[in-house]
Amino acid sequence: MRVELIAITSDPERLIARCARVSHRSESRASPEADRELIRGLLARGHESVLEFAWATFLVEGISRAAANQLTRHRIASFVQESQRFVDVRDRGLVRPPTLTDAQWERARSLHAKAVALYEELIAAGVPREDARYVLPIGCETRLVVSANFREWRHIIGLRGSKAAQWEVRRFAAAVLRILRGHAPTVFGDLEVEG
Repeated sequence: MRVELIAITSDPERLIARCARVSHRSESRASPEADRELIRGLLARGHESVLEFAWATFLVEGISRAAANQLTRHRIASFVQESQRFVDVRDRGLVRPPTLTDAQWERARSLHAKAVALYEELIAAGVPREDARYVLPIGCETRLVVSANFREWRHIIGLRGSKAAQWEVRRFAAAVLRILRGHAPTVFGDLEVEG
């Protein structure tokens, strides 16, 4: 899986602090350290609404459709996913779960190859891609763009980065967290991806 940041609010922590200061007319107190202190206090008190002013957008490649289906449940985030209806997806691989043995993985790859062969056969016979795609496994790779505000990113990382989360979405959450910590360490510094 590859997770690439393609857009982010410029100087997000400064913007968040500036917006937060409007409620108490404390703009004159702004400084990098005062902004960090303000954000830490907001997080500690659960006052996260001002995090909604900062956004980040990621391109995700090589994620399974199974994991993508889990992510798209986050309704506050925005998504665009590669279409199996309009895109020829014969070149998409299969995501390997780490729990499969080599022998099990070889059987899964064989089944995937048969599904792709049937997909190609159906298309050659005139079946529309939108119908031919039904024979492809949910473990096929896909691409998507996901955008959310920082409050929602904290929610996604907290939920999808928990030990109870499925391994692939946990990897996604860990990759997003690493990137966001680099741009907004105060906002994301207290979060961890488990396991």
